[in-house]
Amino acid sequence: MPPETRAKVLVVEDSQTNLDILMRLLGDYDVMAALDGPTALEILERELPDVILLDIVMPGMDGYEVCKRIKQRPDWQGIPILFITGKTDEPSIVHAFDVGGSDYVAKPFRSKELLARVRIQVEYRRAMDTLRTMAVTDALTGLPNRRAFFADGLPLFNEARALGHPLAAMMLDIDHFKRINDRYGHACGDEVLRRVGGVLRDLVSARELCARVGGEEFALLVPEPETGLALALAERLRNRIESLVVETLGGEPIATTASIGLAWIGPETQTLDDLMAQADDQLYRAKRAGRNQVCSTCRPESPPLRPQTAPPAGTAPESARSPRPGHGV
Repeated sequence: MPPETRAKVLVVEDSQTNLDILMRLLGDYDVMAALDGPTALEILERELPDVILLDIVMPGMDGYEVCKRIKQRPDWQGIPILFITGKTDEPSIVHAFDVGGSDYVAKPFRSKELLARVRIQVEYRRAMDTLRTMAVTDALTGLPNRRAFFADGLPLFNEARALGHPLAAMMLDIDHFKRINDRYGHACGDEVLRRVGGVLRDLVSARELCARVGGEEFALLVPEPETGLALALAERLRNRIESLVVETLGGEPIATTASIGLAWIGPETQTLDDLMAQADDQLYRAKRAGRNQVCSTCRPESPPLRPQTAPPAGTAPESARSPRPGHGV
């Protein structure tokens, strides 16, 4: 494998002889090794492999128990586990799958079979990672999508409510976007969206959350340790978007501006949907006032409040389930 695509494999095997053989066979991978279950769990705390090769019969913590503990951790449970075992009776193999194993190789293992099964699990893991990324990413801008925004935004909102920390929400809408599509075509409209997404990626820090939430609308959550930080960010975004140079294929410039609504969490803000609705109200206010400007609520001083209860498993917040119609104006 080329160096940039080398997968990581964790081998957990209590026999040093077998471990040495496996490490030689897996020379095309970056291999981590553990002689027992507890050591394997310690390695996982530091680094996540693409695949785990796991012996079943080990002293102390056996492979079944190691697998169960791995699958109990949300950040580990997606790692495929390939059991390597001399226990080939049907109950043992069935139990291996029951505790979360993805596949197994019988000892004494055959080199080509082992490598083929490892390769399949690596490909599966990478395919699943790609699908997960696609599920939470806006394909046009590369920003998180609406579902990701509300999933990641709820913990930020709850922390701010519980601790009384300031938190600002923004709704940003590209002005006259329907007119851009109608006059220049959707390909030019898409380019405007990509360029605005690039501005957000450039100016929004890692501790802040931004996403394209629908049409020409973008949403942000800004933890605000200093008064005025969110307002200054909103104004920088507005300025940068106004200065974008976007041209048609014929070289005609496309004037691009954005209106931004800004709201802060306060005692009356019960849910993340409430906060985003307040920012949306301010966005409409900016539109009515002439566009290409920032409008905001007053920043409140709020005491600690109880966090919002997460929606039941398998459901999304109301805003994620029923998007507001795009402003398009």
